[in-house]
Amino acid sequence: METELFGVFGGGFDGIRDPEEFDRVCSSSSLTVGIHDSDLGAPHRSAAHEDDRGCCVIWGEVYLPDGSENAARWVLERYRAEGQAAIEALNGSYLVAIDTGEEVAVYTDPIRSWECFYTDASGPRVFGTDAAAVCRTAHELSLERDSLFELAHISVVLDDRTLVEEVARTPFDGVLRPEGTERLDRFVYRPREFDYAGELADRLQRALSRRADLKGTKGLLLGAGYDSRTLLAGIPGIEHCYTVGSESSAEARVAKKLAEQYGATHRTLPVDGSYFVTDIDTVRYTNGIDESIHIHQRGIEQIANDDVMYHGWAIDSLLKEFFVQKKRVGAFGKSIKLSALPEEPDALAFLTDRKLGIMPDSASLLAECDSGDPDEIERRLERELDRCRERCTRDHDLPSVFGIKNLPSKSFRAHLADRFTESFVCADSELLDWHLSTPPEYRSTETFLDAIQQIDPNILQYRPPDRPRTSSLLNQIEGFCRRNLPFLPFDSPWPDRRSIYREYDLDGQLLSDSPSLHPCSVRLKLRVHDVETWLNALAGEDTITPQEVVCPPESRRITPEPKTTSR
Repeated sequence: METELFGVFGGGFDGIRDPEEFDRVCSSSSLTVGIHDSDLGAPHRSAAHEDDRGCCVIWGEVYLPDGSENAARWVLERYRAEGQAAIEALNGSYLVAIDTGEEVAVYTDPIRSWECFYTDASGPRVFGTDAAAVCRTAHELSLERDSLFELAHISVVLDDRTLVEEVARTPFDGVLRPEGTERLDRFVYRPREFDYAGELADRLQRALSRRADLKGTKGLLLGAGYDSRTLLAGIPGIEHCYTVGSESSAEARVAKKLAEQYGATHRTLPVDGSYFVTDIDTVRYTNGIDESIHIHQRGIEQIANDDVMYHGWAIDSLLKEFFVQKKRVGAFGKSIKLSALPEEPDALAFLTDRKLGIMPDSASLLAECDSGDPDEIERRLERELDRCRERCTRDHDLPSVFGIKNLPSKSFRAHLADRFTESFVCADSELLDWHLSTPPEYRSTETFLDAIQQIDPNILQYRPPDRPRTSSLLNQIEGFCRRNLPFLPFDSPWPDRRSIYREYDLDGQLLSDSPSLHPCSVRLKLRVHDVETWLNALAGEDTITPQEVVCPPESRRITPEPKTTSR
């Protein structure tokens, strides 16, 4: 990948990777870290520092409380004086690898917005941001059956596992050490009373202002919804906006009006069969833990010359209600969401209602497998929910912990950051604190809309085409009518996966040797293709078939392709 952090606890770095692959290599007696990042040394971006006692490398986006220029030097010096408080003072989306001379560790940010993979299979513990690079340090790998099952049927690999037994991930809100890992308590719900909308508006303005001074031309991935327009209204100098879909779609038409409202140009990213025919150049950004369908913007580098690319990823999860269960009432054979919370929340039922992309055909498909159990999905979700309980004070927050811990779209950011200077607004520590301090009944679209209208009273001049009314209830009723009445038009904000898949005969291209999978849902079939592509590229040969992804074997060993450097 074009951006990468790779390190070894102890010695032996040169025997595993070529230092020439990296822009900077920092080393001490207990840690060696290489970093490849075109933004290394830029303000608020990746940084490195070493002295005669140790070293520190920060990968990603980081803002310091006192505005110091070199974040790595600041962290190293402050950590020696204050310990872990130095990490807690950081603001942004980052990984920190540090050796103070007395302590060695790798820290994630509070929401693990960047993954850090690690393995002990090659001797000293190796870690890095590119799962394939970490996997290739081992001579032999074992396919992790549980992970394969989850990725195929739930859309993500849960908890800290990967697709291979020998490689794991640094825990959510956690720290990696030469031996073992730890889970921290930065991401814990502590609700309190305050002006939720007013405080969110103030914090959003500061978060946007912090990210407004990135150097170079600025672009934005812009939809017609509420999230990305917040960046357009709050960050001056955005010159170009890009929307996935056809120019004639309602989504693109509204997005174009939004761009014009704030003085930016607008272009669409057309969707054709190549949107789903993903090779390893795209699938590698999933790191084998989620699905490539979330990389909606692939191809943008062919039309965008921007230096910086903004996006509104995870606003719906952290600042709105995507993972908040609401009361529902039945109407016309469907259910309508109300604004109140249920008296007895059911996190499992809520999550299985497609919140993580669980396909309705998964249970029946599993029942057809020799070792398949249609209830296994729910059991796995229940186990993961139990792991999340220690971070909650109310069961209403369980789906949010689960969803944010297992966000199924990190491939989106990994791809974007490999091509542009990418900024993740929602990782701002003030916004995370707002999320953890706000009771779930106030983490709502209504609160968010109140807040962004305080930033710009005209931000809702052009409403999203799928939410034309100010009332959520009326929007749901109108959406139901448009989807079900033939004389009313319905235009989804996302490309129609089913029609594109059929139009380009992707069963023939992706699953020609697995006709038994052709009746499955499009999204499940695309996951199967992702897994097959990633594992086969890792091994350098055909090691797994599509059918084995859906009904995985008990165990299987794969041999990574040869490394390009000597050991």
